[in-house]
Amino acid sequence: MEKEMTIHMVISCMKDFTHTYSEYSGDIYKREAMCLEKQMCYMMLPPKKEDLLAGRKTELPIGFCPQSTYNSAGYYCDEAALMQILKDPSLSAQEKLTVTELLEFWKGKTTNEKIKSHYTKEQLTYLSHGDFEKESGTAFPLYRMSGAQMSPEKLLQTGLDSLMEEISAMSEKNPPFYEAALSALRTFQNLCISYAEVLTAYARDADSPESVVNFEMMADNLIHIAHKRPETFWQAAQLSYLYYLVSGTYNYGRMDEYLGSFFAHDLDHKILTENEALSIIRSLWTLMIDRETVFDGRVILGGKDRKNIEDADRFAMAAMEISRQLKDVLPQLTLRCYSGMNPGVYDKALEVIGEGTTYPMLYNDDLNIPCVAEAFSLPLEEAAAYVPFGCGEYVIYNKSFGTPSGAINYLHGLNTMIYEEDTNYLKTCPDFASFYQTYLSRLKKIISLLARQEKLEYDICAQDAPYLYYSILFDDCLDRGKPVFDGGVRYLGGTLEGYGNINTSDSLTAIKKLVYEEHKISPDELAAALKCNFKGYEELQKQLLDAPKYGNDDSYADQMAVQFHTDICDIIRDCKREAGLHSYLEVIINNHMNTTFGLTTGASPDGRPGFTFMANANNPTGGMDKNGITALLNSLVKLSPRHHAGAVQNMRFSKEMFGRLLPKTKGLLSAYFHNGGSQAMITVLNRGDLEQAMIHPEKYQNLIVRVGGFSARFVELSKDDQAELLSRTLY
Repeated sequence: MEKEMTIHMVISCMKDFTHTYSEYSGDIYKREAMCLEKQMCYMMLPPKKEDLLAGRKTELPIGFCPQSTYNSAGYYCDEAALMQILKDPSLSAQEKLTVTELLEFWKGKTTNEKIKSHYTKEQLTYLSHGDFEKESGTAFPLYRMSGAQMSPEKLLQTGLDSLMEEISAMSEKNPPFYEAALSALRTFQNLCISYAEVLTAYARDADSPESVVNFEMMADNLIHIAHKRPETFWQAAQLSYLYYLVSGTYNYGRMDEYLGSFFAHDLDHKILTENEALSIIRSLWTLMIDRETVFDGRVILGGKDRKNIEDADRFAMAAMEISRQLKDVLPQLTLRCYSGMNPGVYDKALEVIGEGTTYPMLYNDDLNIPCVAEAFSLPLEEAAAYVPFGCGEYVIYNKSFGTPSGAINYLHGLNTMIYEEDTNYLKTCPDFASFYQTYLSRLKKIISLLARQEKLEYDICAQDAPYLYYSILFDDCLDRGKPVFDGGVRYLGGTLEGYGNINTSDSLTAIKKLVYEEHKISPDELAAALKCNFKGYEELQKQLLDAPKYGNDDSYADQMAVQFHTDICDIIRDCKREAGLHSYLEVIINNHMNTTFGLTTGASPDGRPGFTFMANANNPTGGMDKNGITALLNSLVKLSPRHHAGAVQNMRFSKEMFGRLLPKTKGLLSAYFHNGGSQAMITVLNRGDLEQAMIHPEKYQNLIVRVGGFSARFVELSKDDQAELLSRTLY
């Protein structure tokens, strides 16, 4: 456990890991267990002196992780990073040879490459396989086993030794799997003990009595949880976070449920003061912030199905307070709201949001639970355990997996039918209905390929590794004796990220009205204008921009948005059967790919100039919602959440709306949720803040904004992302 790794140490560790992979290549169970043990030696970093919890790690260009920063699943080797290492002048001739040998060894052996090697001819032809941030395309496969939302409750209730005894008693079902699981837990125990030794040394060298006490307590906590169930909030926070960290997940489950009773017990029995308890949460938040997983990092609070509501609410209040104090982009604090909930918790949420924190995000249980039940084909009692992860995708807590392994750009797909292929389908289709059905048919073919790619990714991952730390905690895996992706998890589903849906529906609205109904624009004129990005066609562009737009409670535009939303969600959902998945659902989120995809997408029939951002998720195109906040909310609720696995609704309010006008705002939100609003992600700003931040970024370093499914410091965003945010209406 080194403070800083030199490049020479990095090379040595990668060589060691690769040797271990090769040595156990005939047994996927033992191979992963031994690779995890080897990896733990170099990935885990010592605590910082101000930490109250141990748990920091790094990644190297070669390793094993369900979801790495290298856009990979499972075993990975980042060739670009290794090529960069080769340029280091301090490398010896032998070290250069070692890096070259590593590059050669891993060719064809990474999990990503194994997935790609099984693509069908159609998948190779019709899917785009380049860099989605730079290359134009309609559909891109993604590579990650992301979104694990498993519960640490069993671990917290039994402790490591008892859990290992339980696993040992099951070993007859699948001995290699259970033995590998035990090995992974022994590795985790050894990590706890190693951290305790580091902290004991810190205590000897500490320069204040308070530091000595903290380091000794941290060491004692780690020795305790290495074998026994946690007895205190501090120990429970340490065990749950450390396990999440080594598992490779970027999300942290229903924290108020699994930590709430520990938190309440320690406060009630004077084991911790309130300030001490808040300090532990602050340290936990800081560790999450330092992981920099800005598109993930979910912490779930609330929910009408919790068993320990009173204790959980006490923790939820404390969690929101620390987010208010820190005002950072992580963790992605999420509050599941419902009728009859503690009003103090909801009021605290609005207070924290009103100070510009962007958290918590608000989810409407009264609507979402029945909608999740319908979308996932589950009974209500199981749907009640829905949790968002990442940028807003839903899974069933501890029972389902649904990694988003594909992204589709609807607007690019529409443009190819008009001017980016040889045929202009506006000329060959006699009416709008036939044009629209042709468009849907083309999308359906691509979506089917992505659905099968999703299942293929699961199959190859299952053949390559048991993903032990996931499999140990997910419900059913241990009982069935099967790894998470090989029949272990109860519901194995998939999700498809959709982008450009509102620009597409607005484009279809303009085509229907101006080309087919009113004949004001001919197919040839529209194709020519789009192809040259409206240069010389400014009047035609104005006609397109003036066409009805979603977000204004306009029945003509909103009807098209609803139709496209429903049709595309149903097409995606119907692909689950041919893919062999429990569910396959759209997620209408935004990890800023509305901007990324927009920059590679030409001009569109809604009047949008080419190679500029697209609208964010279910929100109207920036500045096109011109009829006020009530009209906007009325449009938002028309897009039913019964067909998908999560959508993003971003709203931007002035400080006045969360100050003097707070009663009015509460009424607006209440009506929105009552009328069918599933979720709200709210940014509160002073008028002119964003414009001033562009001019004087040094004065606005702590200005946090909600981009889509994630938050960011405005001044750290790209100019294109900033422009998209500036286009949005402030209410």
